Amino acid sequence: MMSINTEKKIIVDADVIIHFSKGEQLFLLPQIFPNRLCILKDVFLEVFKGVLRTEIEKLLQMNFLEEIDFSSDIDVIKEYAKLKKMFGPGESACMAYCKFHQDVLASSNLKDIKQYCKDNGITYLTTMDFLNAAFEKQLLNENECDYFIFNVLSRGSKLPFKTLADYRKSVL
Repeated sequence: MMSINTEKKIIVDADVIIHFSKGEQLFLLPQIFPNRLCILKDVFLEVFKGVLRTEIEKLLQMNFLEEIDFSSDIDVIKEYAKLKKMFGPGESACMAYCKFHQDVLASSNLKDIKQYCKDNGITYLTTMDFLNAAFEKQLLNENECDYFIFNVLSRGSKLPFKTLADYRKSVL
């Protein structure tokens, strides 16, 4: 399993949360890594509406997810403003926050985040990394992981693999 410093927070972008919701495993998400799972207030307010917003509010109330407000963090605000000119608001907020707080970014939007994270020494996890970790911790079996992927894909989201086995082959 991918090892990350357990003292670092995992800052979750909208796409990972949406994938876990579409994969019918949203409440499993906080159990996969021992790190504190966090969502930035800007991401939560800008992206989530309806039923998914209610589910995230439950995670917040149950302390499975922590909301972070960076509105008084000048360095993050400046970087966020710069990044928003090139990337989506969610990725921009998460990357800016992780740059200055040395936390882990959870996002599957590799097209936007990969090079920035490499350039700034930011560790990142994708939905597939979370799913593989859930498999390795025996929270889900391979069939459940494949069903998760099927649900995410059939509900209009993108993932780079159609099975967990395909993902595992690519990282070994």
